[in-house]
Amino acid sequence: MEPAVRLHAVDDELLRTLPPVLRAVVRALGFRRAQEWLQDYGGVSVTLPLYKADALELTSDELKAMRHTLAPHLDADGRFWAPKADKILIKVRDAQIRRERYSTSIKALARRYRITDRHVLNICREDDPGRQTVLF
Repeated sequence: MEPAVRLHAVDDELLRTLPPVLRAVVRALGFRRAQEWLQDYGGVSVTLPLYKADALELTSDELKAMRHTLAPHLDADGRFWAPKADKILIKVRDAQIRRERYSTSIKALARRYRITDRHVLNICREDDPGRQTVLF
Protein backbone atom coordinates (compact mmCIF):
# COMPACT_ATOMS: atom_id res chain seq x y z
CA MET A 1 0.00 0.00 0.00
CA GLU A 2 1.36 3.41 -1.00
CA PRO A 3 1.73 6.08 1.73
CA ALA A 4 -0.73 8.98 1.70
CA VAL A 5 0.23 12.11 -0.17
CA ARG A 6 0.81 15.08 2.13
CA LEU A 7 -0.69 18.33 0.82
CA HIS A 8 -0.02 21.79 2.23
CA ALA A 9 -2.67 23.77 4.03
CA VAL A 10 -3.31 26.92 2.04
CA ASP A 11 -5.93 29.60 2.60
CA ASP A 12 -9.10 28.51 0.76
CA GLU A 13 -9.93 32.11 -0.16
CA LEU A 14 -6.55 32.45 -1.86
CA LEU A 15 -6.93 29.11 -3.64
CA ARG A 16 -10.30 30.15 -5.09
CA THR A 17 -8.64 33.12 -6.79
CA LEU A 18 -6.09 30.95 -8.61
CA PRO A 19 -6.52 29.15 -11.93
CA PRO A 20 -6.87 25.33 -11.59
CA VAL A 21 -3.28 24.36 -12.53
CA LEU A 22 -1.78 27.01 -10.31
CA ARG A 23 -4.10 25.94 -7.50
CA ALA A 24 -2.83 22.35 -7.82
CA VAL A 25 0.83 23.43 -7.71
CA VAL A 26 0.24 25.59 -4.62
CA ARG A 27 -1.64 22.76 -2.86
CA ALA A 28 1.22 20.36 -3.63
CA LEU A 29 4.16 22.60 -2.74
CA GLY A 30 2.78 25.29 -0.47
CA PHE A 31 2.70 28.95 -1.42
CA ARG A 32 6.34 29.95 -0.92
CA ARG A 33 7.84 26.78 -2.43
CA ALA A 34 5.44 26.96 -5.41
CA GLN A 35 6.54 30.52 -6.04
CA GLU A 36 10.23 29.52 -5.92
CA TRP A 37 9.73 26.46 -8.11
CA LEU A 38 7.71 28.38 -10.70
CA GLN A 39 10.47 31.00 -10.94
CA ASP A 40 12.59 28.30 -12.59
CA TYR A 41 9.98 26.11 -14.30
CA GLY A 42 7.00 28.38 -14.94
CA GLY A 43 5.90 29.44 -18.39
CA VAL A 44 6.86 26.19 -20.13
CA SER A 45 5.57 22.66 -20.56
CA VAL A 46 6.90 20.45 -17.75
CA THR A 47 7.00 16.65 -17.68
CA LEU A 48 6.59 15.18 -14.22
CA PRO A 49 8.70 12.03 -14.05
CA LEU A 50 7.44 9.02 -12.13
CA TYR A 51 10.45 8.66 -9.84
CA LYS A 52 13.31 11.10 -10.52
CA ALA A 53 12.29 14.10 -8.46
CA ASP A 54 15.76 15.63 -8.56
CA ALA A 55 15.35 16.25 -12.29
CA LEU A 56 12.95 19.07 -11.41
CA GLU A 57 14.61 20.09 -8.13
CA LEU A 58 11.77 18.49 -6.14
CA THR A 59 11.93 16.12 -3.19
CA SER A 60 10.28 12.74 -3.66
CA ASP A 61 7.38 13.85 -1.43
CA GLU A 62 6.94 17.02 -3.49
CA LEU A 63 6.95 15.00 -6.72
CA LYS A 64 4.27 12.64 -5.33
CA ALA A 65 2.15 15.59 -4.25
CA MET A 66 2.57 17.29 -7.63
CA ARG A 67 1.58 14.11 -9.52
CA HIS A 68 -1.43 13.71 -7.21
CA THR A 69 -2.78 17.27 -7.41
CA LEU A 70 -1.99 17.74 -11.09
CA ALA A 71 -3.39 14.36 -12.20
CA PRO A 72 -6.45 15.91 -13.94
CA HIS A 73 -4.17 18.34 -15.79
CA LEU A 74 -1.49 15.92 -17.03
CA ASP A 75 -1.47 14.63 -20.57
CA ALA A 76 -0.65 10.98 -21.43
CA ASP A 77 3.08 11.69 -21.14
CA GLY A 78 2.78 13.30 -17.69
CA ARG A 79 3.15 16.87 -19.01
CA PHE A 80 1.38 20.05 -17.96
CA TRP A 81 1.81 23.72 -18.74
CA ALA A 82 3.40 25.36 -15.67
CA PRO A 83 2.12 28.90 -15.11
CA LYS A 84 4.57 31.74 -14.55
CA ALA A 85 5.33 32.71 -10.95
CA ASP A 86 4.14 36.27 -11.43
CA LYS A 87 0.56 34.97 -11.60
CA ILE A 88 0.76 33.93 -7.94
CA LEU A 89 2.12 37.29 -6.89
CA ILE A 90 -0.57 39.21 -8.75
CA LYS A 91 -3.40 37.08 -7.34
CA VAL A 92 -2.09 37.39 -3.79
CA ARG A 93 -1.54 41.14 -4.15
CA ASP A 94 -5.05 41.63 -5.53
CA ALA A 95 -6.60 39.56 -2.73
CA GLN A 96 -4.69 41.59 -0.14
CA ILE A 97 -5.82 44.87 -1.73
CA ARG A 98 -9.44 43.71 -1.62
CA ARG A 99 -9.10 42.80 2.07
CA GLU A 100 -7.60 46.20 2.90
CA ARG A 101 -9.79 48.38 0.69
CA TYR A 102 -12.15 49.49 3.47
CA SER A 103 -9.48 50.15 6.09
CA THR A 104 -6.84 51.86 3.93
CA SER A 105 -7.08 54.71 1.45
CA ILE A 106 -6.75 54.12 -2.28
CA LYS A 107 -3.62 56.30 -2.40
CA ALA A 108 -1.99 54.38 0.46
CA LEU A 109 -2.74 51.05 -1.22
CA ALA A 110 -1.35 52.33 -4.52
CA ARG A 111 1.88 53.43 -2.82
CA ARG A 112 2.19 50.21 -0.79
CA TYR A 113 1.78 47.93 -3.82
CA ARG A 114 3.48 50.27 -6.30
CA ILE A 115 0.57 50.49 -8.69
CA THR A 116 -1.65 53.39 -9.79
CA ASP A 117 -4.75 54.60 -7.96
CA ARG A 118 -6.76 53.61 -11.02
CA HIS A 119 -5.39 50.06 -10.89
CA VAL A 120 -6.37 49.75 -7.20
CA LEU A 121 -9.89 50.88 -8.09
CA ASN A 122 -10.09 48.36 -10.93
CA ILE A 123 -8.95 45.53 -8.64
CA CYS A 124 -11.55 46.50 -6.04
CA ARG A 125 -14.29 46.69 -8.68
CA GLU A 126 -13.56 43.15 -9.88
CA ASP A 127 -14.72 41.86 -6.50
CA ASP A 128 -17.77 44.10 -6.07
CA PRO A 129 -20.91 42.03 -6.83
CA GLY A 130 -23.19 45.05 -6.35
CA ARG A 131 -21.40 47.10 -8.99
CA GLN A 132 -23.54 48.14 -11.91
CA THR A 133 -22.14 48.98 -15.29
CA VAL A 134 -23.44 52.22 -16.71
CA LEU A 135 -23.57 52.44 -20.49
CA PHE A 136 -23.67 55.85 -22.16
